Amino acid sequence: MAATVTAVPMETTSAEARAFLERSRETLQQLAVLIRNSHLHDLSNQVFEEPLEKLVKSISQLVLTEGSFRLECFGEEFFANGNRIRMEFRSLHAYKYVLNELGKRSVGGISFDDRPTVASVTAFLEVFCRAREGETEEGSLLDRLNEELVEREVKGINLLPSRDEVSVPESELSSDRRERALNTYQQALDFIRDSMMTVDSPAQVNVRKAKRTVQKLVDLSYEEGSGFSLAGMATIKAHDDYTFNHMVNVCVLAIAFGQRLGLKRHSLAQLGLSALYHDMGKLHIPLDVLNKHTGLSEEEWAVMGNHTVYAARTLFPLIVVDRTTVNRILTALQHHLRYDGTGYPKLKIRKKQSLYARITAIVDTFDAMTTKRIYQRQYLPDEAIAVMHQGAGTRYDPLLVKAFINCMGIFPVGSTVVLRTGELAVVVESNPDPDHLHQPRIRIVTDPGGLRVPPFVLDLSQPGEQARAIRRCVDPEKFGIVSAHYAF
Repeated sequence: MAATVTAVPMETTSAEARAFLERSRETLQQLAVLIRNSHLHDLSNQVFEEPLEKLVKSISQLVLTEGSFRLECFGEEFFANGNRIRMEFRSLHAYKYVLNELGKRSVGGISFDDRPTVASVTAFLEVFCRAREGETEEGSLLDRLNEELVEREVKGINLLPSRDEVSVPESELSSDRRERALNTYQQALDFIRDSMMTVDSPAQVNVRKAKRTVQKLVDLSYEEGSGFSLAGMATIKAHDDYTFNHMVNVCVLAIAFGQRLGLKRHSLAQLGLSALYHDMGKLHIPLDVLNKHTGLSEEEWAVMGNHTVYAARTLFPLIVVDRTTVNRILTALQHHLRYDGTGYPKLKIRKKQSLYARITAIVDTFDAMTTKRIYQRQYLPDEAIAVMHQGAGTRYDPLLVKAFINCMGIFPVGSTVVLRTGELAVVVESNPDPDHLHQPRIRIVTDPGGLRVPPFVLDLSQPGEQARAIRRCVDPEKFGIVSAHYAF
């Protein structure tokens, strides 16, 4: 049992507790959907009938088993009856939305002391969503909302004040790397999405926000170990949001790689920023080309190839306020130039790729090759490494390719692998010893028969683990495994 807790820091010790937190998470997501739609439609609309019934059923079951249900936010986290609700990447938008809505009204949470009815939840949502922003005098808005609930004869539902502290066990408030990693990843994704969708001029590029987000990733890179690797975050894939997702993954991989290369914190931050901005020029590419689901024509490839120049033009004016912008310009301009200079764009003055551009070129290719896209087959991570090794000296800096393989391993971090025992596992850390790259740290996911087991971490280089040697990488989708759930 101890191994299970070590492998998954947020794993609770009882099935009942896990079920409670899972239902609490579902309730939070249902609440987000209803609040969002309440701003668009009248709650009497038939479209709300099923979602309202689901929410009432979820809360009623929680109250029935727990006696009452308190959903509170503390910082950027939610707690259910004092137990932290573990964030999942797929649900981060819901968490963020509800946090925002509560914050606008100076509300710290919601308590349900009795099993609610559809009528009481409907009345609650009407009162909550009708509240105006700006009524922020201490206590006034919260008090008025609770008074309205009383007037509407809504029993057992109360809004709670914001608090600086939440009464939870000390262990629940201890830093959890996976939680912070997911939150930081989402911040980076939000930044890129906002930038790509709203930036009309260089002045609108929020460099400060980008620097804060990248610095958090740099800090996380110094916390690797015990089953956590920053590079594992790049297993988060969003096929429908490829451009944004890819830019963040390249940033994550670049920082993880740079940290292994021994770059100092300042240099890691500069590398991370350069990698995050590397495809910024795609905001000037027509959406019908950028989001095309079939192969590009020769003319469309020519348009797409211009993104490197567009990025340099967009970023160039920022040199006036931040001279380190030159690193981002060179990385965006040169990351497709290739080590031997045969790539694009074709420059009148031939110039060697900068270090950040050479690093970005490698991690950019790795993430692109290991991501499923309609017009390009997805490579398994070890296949991508093999292809990149073949390009060492022509497409990529040969010394950096060797270093990247040492960083990621022969079976790269995030790979789903089958062991000699028949067990399935996900690689979570590479072995820093070059003689043992084939023996990484892994997280066991299934038993030899393919049945799921509580995940736990093993070091394949340790005595007694020879029987668990890795046979090969496999496609996780064929086994119903989402590698991002186990990779970091």
